[in-house]
Amino acid sequence: MSQPLGTRRPGPRPLVLLWVLLGSFPILSGLGYGGGAMLAVAANNRDAAARVARSPSVTTVVSPSAAPSVAPSASPSPSTSAVPPPTWLTSRTEPKLRTVAAKPILGPAYEARDPTYTVAFPGWPFAFRVPPTWGCVNGQTLSTARDAYRKVCIDEGDPSNKRAVVVALQRCVTACTSARMRDMALRWLGSGWPILADSRTWYVETPKNAEGYYVVDLARVFEVNGRNYVVAVYARAFPDDRDIVLKVVNDIAAQTS
Repeated sequence: MSQPLGTRRPGPRPLVLLWVLLGSFPILSGLGYGGGAMLAVAANNRDAAARVARSPSVTTVVSPSAAPSVAPSASPSPSTSAVPPPTWLTSRTEPKLRTVAAKPILGPAYEARDPTYTVAFPGWPFAFRVPPTWGCVNGQTLSTARDAYRKVCIDEGDPSNKRAVVVALQRCVTACTSARMRDMALRWLGSGWPILADSRTWYVETPKNAEGYYVVDLARVFEVNGRNYVVAVYARAFPDDRDIVLKVVNDIAAQTS
């Protein structure tokens, strides 16, 4: 059964503590993530490439069969320079899981019988659910998105399944018009033509990428207490095992509605 709304699992498990003490990247590498490159680094590079490829002037989202107006550029070389974390996140209050109607963007949503626990990062404006065997650690801050916080979540119980979700949170502080928020969101999406799910949500779905994974990139703009945010979600799994990561993606979308 799912935990009651607003609760969280008591304390991290030993592996999560190791991630915190040793850093997420060596542990992820040791678990075999990324097809020769660590999952978090691969996600960082993918996001950096997307932000280079996408123009801030993109204004129209139509059917996925239409040709994109902006041709993607080559992926940049991995950056090894340390990037300090953003400073706008100052609260230590943990968010509560809200009672909201399930409105999945694509794929299934959580059902009452699904076992979950609530992930609640201090200072974040929303919480979300993952399966009980999952854990989340800090992701690398992008040099092209210094104002975004990133979390890497994987299935610790069975790393061989390669399920993973990377969540990025970015806040707009000034001049947060609808057009600017849309442009901020679109820059997070991977290569491909974005599908407009609703007036505040876009995604790119890849049935099978070069590494053999099903991948979905979702970006959503939302507002909490007068503050404007973009949440970007990168999820991957084997093509026949995608429902679990899609439930996480849909829960994040629902909690930011």
